[in-house]
Formats: sequence, structure tokens, C-alpha cells
Amino acid sequence: MALVTQTDTVDATAQEPLLAYTVSTDPDPLKASPENPQAPEEKGELVIVGSRHSGTPADVQWIKVKVPAGAMSPDLATDLAKVTYRISLNGWSGRLDASAKEFVFSPGASHAPIGPDTGFTIQLSDIPINRKVGTSPITVTESSRTGSSAFQSRSMVFNVGKFPPDFYLRNLVCDPLIIDNGGEVVLTWQRSANAVYELLYGETNLNVTALTTKKITNVKSDTMFYLRGTVGDPSNPVVRILSAPVTVRKPDLEIGNLVVNGTTNLKGATSTRDLTVNTANTLHVRTIEGSGSYGSLAIGGRLTLSTAGREVNVQSQFTVAGATTLNGAATLNGAATLKGATSLTGATTTKNLTVDPGADGYLWLKTGRLDTAAGTRLHAYGTVGIFKNSSQGLHADYISSGYGQKTFRADGDGFLSIKLSCLSYTTTTSWRELDAYFTAAAATAGVAHEIAIPQVQLSGSPQAKSFTSVPVAKGGTVVVSLNNTKLPGGTGNGWFSVFWTPLGGGPNLTQVAASEVPDPVEDGPADAQPPAEPEAQPPVE
Repeated sequence: MALVTQTDTVDATAQEPLLAYTVSTDPDPLKASPENPQAPEEKGELVIVGSRHSGTPADVQWIKVKVPAGAMSPDLATDLAKVTYRISLNGWSGRLDASAKEFVFSPGASHAPIGPDTGFTIQLSDIPINRKVGTSPITVTESSRTGSSAFQSRSMVFNVGKFPPDFYLRNLVCDPLIIDNGGEVVLTWQRSANAVYELLYGETNLNVTALTTKKITNVKSDTMFYLRGTVGDPSNPVVRILSAPVTVRKPDLEIGNLVVNGTTNLKGATSTRDLTVNTANTLHVRTIEGSGSYGSLAIGGRLTLSTAGREVNVQSQFTVAGATTLNGAATLNGAATLKGATSLTGATTTKNLTVDPGADGYLWLKTGRLDTAAGTRLHAYGTVGIFKNSSQGLHADYISSGYGQKTFRADGDGFLSIKLSCLSYTTTTSWRELDAYFTAAAATAGVAHEIAIPQVQLSGSPQAKSFTSVPVAKGGTVVVSLNNTKLPGGTGNGWFSVFWTPLGGGPNLTQVAASEVPDPVEDGPADAQPPAEPEAQPPVE
């Protein structure tokens, strides 16, 4: 039975329920019914456990459980009238409010007290599960009060996932469970091949979609590992998370305030925000973290100026042959040459900056923006790669949903991209659909860019995906077409996405009818040549 995590109150301004609720499912996890409407529906069960944690009883008029029903991805059930429902509280009864899609449970009197010793369960059984993979919000609402105050409606939402029939994620094992500081562990798990999997711990997020085992080294503190599997429509995915802990002997610790009244023996590296040494004593250090503003400082080891508000001013030539990290504001009034790895996380002002990390190096703007003033020029003498921008999703659906063909006009310069993913697998190597393909194309400026994926692929093989991105100039048109023809009697399927990445953050594309697209106009004789671009000039040193 799966335990479902509470997500939020329905209204951020509303008070939380006076009772505490947990929601679990059976089976674990719930399986979406087959897409074929002729196939029988899968059945599932929700179990809601309620209790009062405070010593003061709460008066309750009713408890309602709202279950989305219908044919859409966020719906859990196809028909609430087929659900069997009950509550374990004596003297309480239930009914279905079909118009509100709620199961209402109430006592025989106008209200009943529920104290810390009155735990109860609400069971919704034989639920006919919806045929779409996705996440369904289950809302639990109570009308309650304490003492003689007025009754209020208080709600919480629980997200319940419906997974594909062949999805599974189980048996996350951490070996060993107890290690020495700096030791290593091996994580193993079992999973299906139709999802994206991530391993999360601390501030680390690793994509482990292609793995079923992972060695983690240099573990220095007690750690909880989380394995997250995500599958389904990107607009309403379903997520399953497993966890496994490891305990570290003599772990590294990060705490807040620490007051020590006795002797402290620091045998390793020590970092402190404020340190006062009596004038009669001497402070011996090999590395200084942070610096004051009193006079000159000569250091033979490492100097890190990382306190917020500190300012570094360099009035003459500044040459750094090793790694450079500037976490505060940095003003470089002279020529600056940074030959090692350089991290600029604060405001930096310089007249001329030459970054020379070698043939394999790069200048990485990790966060924020790169702005150029009006009237300035930006020269690129090599390849310009655009990896991410604010994208406009044009369409996304199962390939079998019948996209056909659409025409778009670019209101600004950008790139139109198409992605195809195969969703169907088989263990039969001789199945004819292994030789059948879905195709998609983007045609612009008289050139068609086509991609294809198989309708079905062998189980256990990496998911078949294909992607293309074509540039479209402002005012240009692009025709996007999808061939989703299956073989007669075929069952293969896939997922496709079409999106637009504008240069400079916008504007986007506009869909138009093919009849609205003007015929191309000849601008001159066939042998006319475009004007020569000015020769690029090297930057001024």
C-alpha cells in the first residue's frame, strides 16, 4: 500500500484542518486503465486515516472527500457511482454527492467530537481507474471547530498518481548501511524502462535513467538518498519516490550556534565567522578564510574573500595564473588576465578582460544575464550555441492523436524544434512493427527537415528519441507535419512535442492557415549576389 504525500491547503489563506490525515493507495502504485475503451478498467482503493493529535477534542460536522472523475489526465475515476465507500466511526454514515464529485461522511447528530483516542479510516474501494496516465488531486475537507467557536471548512490536497501498466520502481537498497567518514556506498534498485529516473541527495541531482546501480564515494555525513521516477505527459506527470539512508561514523556536521564551556581540541581544518585572539597570544594559520580591512596582508597559502559587502579594488595590472573566485563586488581598473578557472559570483567591473583558459576552456555565465549597452557590438569568431531560452510550447500529445499539419509565421527570429519519443515496447524480435516508423518534418525556406522513430522497439533497449531544430527568420513561415499512420492492426505509439525558442526572449510564433501564407516574391535576377558583410575586426586589447 502506497503512502501519498500531503501537498497543500486548497486556499493559502485558509486554516489547516484540525484533524490530521494520511492517504494511501492499493495497489502500490495505482495503475491507469488500458487506453482501449473495450478493455476492462483497473480497480483501486484509497484509504484515508484521520486522527486528532491535540489533547483537546475537535467538533466535526462532516468530512468530504473530493475525487476527480472523467476522462482527462487529472481525473482519478471514470465513474464515482461504481465506488464502494465506508467510514469506521460509529454512528456516522456516508453518501455520494454526484454533482460535486464528493463523498460526504457525517454523524447522526449535528456534530460529533473527535479526540486524540478516536482514530478512524475512510475507505473508497472498487474505484474504476481513469485510462490516462497522470496525477489526480484528492481533496479532504472538514467542517470543524474547537470549544464554542464557529464551524469552519478546512481542506488539504493529496496528489495520487496513475502510472502506466508496465511501470515499476522498487527495492532501493543502500549497501552498506553504516560507513566510516569519507567512505562509499553502492545503491541498487529495480525499475522499468519507460520513465526518467533521478538520484537526489544533499544538493546533488543525478540522472540515472540508464542505470540500476550507482556507487557514491566520499560520503562524510548521514545521508538520505532519494530515487525519483517520472513518467507521463510533461504537463501532468506522475512521480514515484523511494528513499534509503546511510549512517556515517564520526560525521562532518554543520550547525548553528555552538557554545563550548570546556576545552575544545580542533585536530583538523577549522572555519569560523568571528575569531578573537588575545593580544598576548599569536594566531598561527596556514590558510586564512576572510580578511579584514586593516593594512596589507601577505599570504603564502590561500586567500578567500567571501563575506557579503566586501569590495576588492585592483588599481594596477592583475594577473592570476590559477583558479579565481570572486564572490563579492570586484572592480578591475587595470588590465586583467585570468589564465585559470574563474568564478565571478558578484558584481564585476573591468575595462578590458581577457579570459585565457586554454583550447578546451570556456567562459560560463552560470546565472543572471549578459547585457551589452546600446551602440556596442558583440563579435563571435567561432560557433555560437544556444542551449536554452524561454520556449513557447506549441503542441504536445501522443502521436496517435492526429496532429496532421500546421503552418506558423515567425513574429521574430528563433528556432522551431520537434521531438519524437517511442512509448511502445515488445519482446518479440520478429514483430512487424519494429520496421514501421512515425515521422515528423519542419519545412521552411523550401527545405524540409525530417526525423523518425520506430513505432515499437525491443524491451530493455534505450528509449528511441529523435530531435530536430530549424532556424526561422522574422516574417518567415514554417510548416510542421506529423505522419502518425500505424500499420493495420498496429498498437505502437509515441509522444511528440513542438516548441519555439525565440532569440532574445521573444516574440513568439503565430499559427496561420496555409491560405494566408503569401507566395514568395522574387527580389532580383537569379544571379544576384547578397551584399558582402563587413570584414570582422579583432577586439581591441
